[in-house]
Amino acid sequence: MACRSMQEFKSLGSERHQGNHSSPAALNLPVEDAGAERRRSKRKASSGKSQEGASKRRRASQDLPGPAPSSDNPRRTNNNRTTFMARYEEAGLLGNGSYGSVYSGYRRLDRLPVAIKHIAKADVLYTPMALNGKQQWVPLEVVLLQKAGAGAEPGSVGGTAAVTLVDWFELSDELVLVLERPVPAVDLDAYLEARGGRVLECEAKIIMKQLVDAAAEIQAKGVFHRDIKLENVLIETGSDVPRVRLIDFGCGCVFEEGAYTEGYGTPTYTPPEWFQRGSYRAGPTTVWQLGVLMFALLAGQLPFDTVGQTVHKKPKLGNGFSKNCQDFLKRCLKKRAKRRFTLEHLQLHPWLH
Repeated sequence: MACRSMQEFKSLGSERHQGNHSSPAALNLPVEDAGAERRRSKRKASSGKSQEGASKRRRASQDLPGPAPSSDNPRRTNNNRTTFMARYEEAGLLGNGSYGSVYSGYRRLDRLPVAIKHIAKADVLYTPMALNGKQQWVPLEVVLLQKAGAGAEPGSVGGTAAVTLVDWFELSDELVLVLERPVPAVDLDAYLEARGGRVLECEAKIIMKQLVDAAAEIQAKGVFHRDIKLENVLIETGSDVPRVRLIDFGCGCVFEEGAYTEGYGTPTYTPPEWFQRGSYRAGPTTVWQLGVLMFALLAGQLPFDTVGQTVHKKPKLGNGFSKNCQDFLKRCLKKRAKRRFTLEHLQLHPWLH
């Protein structure tokens, strides 16, 4: 669930600034930190945060004026920990990382299952937002979740591709996000493990169609998730057909057409243009991440382990997969961002129909 700053990985390919894009010293370094724990399937990427990312969050927390009072934002209750505890019951730990911890819980009023995310105040990024005609500073993750959840019935949950932000509290030392918790559900990494590490093409098609539609939905609402990966996809398992939901917008940002030069996300899902040029665009990056995830669904492992592989390797699924399936993957993992399909093109691809 953690988001990591990618600035440290920018330095791995520093030779690119000197015109050397194939230096083994730059390109054969592992995409993950040397001491990171890895699952034996090689699917799970490491997470952490750089000093630069941490300092940016501290500046956001310490130097900006406080966010809007609760009267300006009806979806926020207030800053009182007593009120939070009176409204929500916190249970077991679901997961933690460098930017917070997530617990299972319930809304006391109606026993609605929720996930409660705690983020240290120093790690909270803010963004300006117009509220009642005034510019206020609001936690960025709150804004992204509200954008991603736009269009749902007021007070309802489960109506959008992204999990619903139910409530949020900005306390003296932390930001607390109260999120929808679908039951029963598991993240896609655990879902794969329960199936022996991979799924059949027919099931991958069901999951990928929903994921492409989900990515297109949040992009149309002005959100760039920036960290689509196995662990950030929730699979609702209460029906015959698994339902996909997007979680953890902690690496996300507002969608823009131009290039981004600050990298946040998971190294093994990062597109080659970041390592080559130190910049990337929202649409092509999302499509690349979908391709990496699709390869993991079908092959049982991630396609790239090093920067050099990300830049140069052309992964193949091997025999046993349809031509449309292999073409879909190829369109996602084009090394040149301009040659990748857009999300709209993927939605029309024959493999999904």
